[in-house]
Amino acid sequence: MWKYFLPTKIFAGIEIISENAELLREVGTNAFLVTGKSSAKKCGALDEVLSVLRGLDIPNTVFDEVEENPSFATIEKGGKKLSASGCDFVIAIGGGSPLDAAKAISVIGMNSECDCRDLYTGQNLPAFPIIAIPTTSGTGSEVTPYSILTDGEGTKKGFGMPSTFPYISFLDPRYTVTMPADITVATALDALSHSVEGEVVNNGKNPLVKMLSREATGIIKEFLGKVLMNEDNVSLRGQMQYASTIAGIVIAHTGTTAVHAAGYPLSSFKGVRHGMANALMLIKVFRRIANADPERIASAIEPFEDLDELNAFLKKFGVERVDLRISDEEIEKWSEQT
Repeated sequence: MWKYFLPTKIFAGIEIISENAELLREVGTNAFLVTGKSSAKKCGALDEVLSVLRGLDIPNTVFDEVEENPSFATIEKGGKKLSASGCDFVIAIGGGSPLDAAKAISVIGMNSECDCRDLYTGQNLPAFPIIAIPTTSGTGSEVTPYSILTDGEGTKKGFGMPSTFPYISFLDPRYTVTMPADITVATALDALSHSVEGEVVNNGKNPLVKMLSREATGIIKEFLGKVLMNEDNVSLRGQMQYASTIAGIVIAHTGTTAVHAAGYPLSSFKGVRHGMANALMLIKVFRRIANADPERIASAIEPFEDLDELNAFLKKFGVERVDLRISDEEIEKWSEQT
């Protein structure tokens, strides 16, 4: 038995937002925009969205204070601003941090009596409709209900509920062209980890998940190096954006593995980008699983022939060049958290 559920409407292509502007009228009448401090401006996405909103006579409020690894404090500040704004839908523009933050802000903004701790109680709380506009190619947050936040002690915590699936996602590869090379690599490795981890969990049970995983992994294997040699090529960027999105669909159905959980402290406390932290953990965790179930891993990493080939691919993009100093105390503490 298997099932497939994706409530998010996906629209992809050049100038996709302006081409489908009227869809925004279906969502609400007053927009609350959630972004980071610079990336949505730099890539042109924020200006284009604001222009579309002006053309539709839809008022808006901008919250542009989302940091990397968004904190509980930022989420609660944004939620309060949303509650007081009179807005009735949320537009998230940016990489994984703004998209994840927007989901949490939407819930807290709708439920003004709640704070971030209430997101982790297992309740299915309502949220304002969310439109997602990714500007990186890695997190897949545009098609998942998941939101990863950082608590007051620096620990990453994830939640998800039906209301935090984006209602619409607009994928325009032009917005990803301004990503620097290191972010292009880190986000691509995040998407790769989603793809292969998701299939480890799925283990072929859901044929659609298996199909999407193999497709995403194959695209990243073929195109990541090409993108780095042609960073302004919108078509190549579109391939990576597509791979990220379908890898997101994979984990929307499966979740991830210990690879993600083990990588979180490296991002929170050592400043390692999330996708690179996953890549650092991936081979060792997968070899451990393969000791018990080699066929599961062999199938999950297709079209890579084996873990040696996958490891060589990761090395090619600098995984072994990450320099870390970790104490025995940190190892013990983070192992417990993982």
